[in-house]
Amino acid sequence: MKINKLVRQCAIVVIVFWSASAISLAQQAMPKLQMAELTKKLQLTEQQQKQIAPLVAERDKKAEALETDKSMGKLQKLKQAMQLQTDFRNGAAKYLNADQVKKLDALQAERRAKLTKGKA
Repeated sequence: MKINKLVRQCAIVVIVFWSASAISLAQQAMPKLQMAELTKKLQLTEQQQKQIAPLVAERDKKAEALETDKSMGKLQKLKQAMQLQTDFRNGAAKYLNADQVKKLDALQAERRAKLTKGKA
């Protein structure tokens, strides 16, 4: 009986550790996934990828800080999140051609629509 209890406790510890590791890896991989999506959908060149990657990382860092900030209300957070997206779009637009900017605007509009639908 004691062996079964010990095995269960070890299994729980392993599962908790593995889950925490998986979450951490997923958070680290998120900017890479977003860059992959942007690269594919906007057909970014290698140079554009290098220029836009820091903007994605900065936006994600600020979004994460905003999400964990308990001093603001939901409306204030929403306004700031929208501003983050606008800032990202304006920063990225410096490195994109006109067609890519239109595609980025469409991607952002699509995401806003999905978020709005999900909350309605």
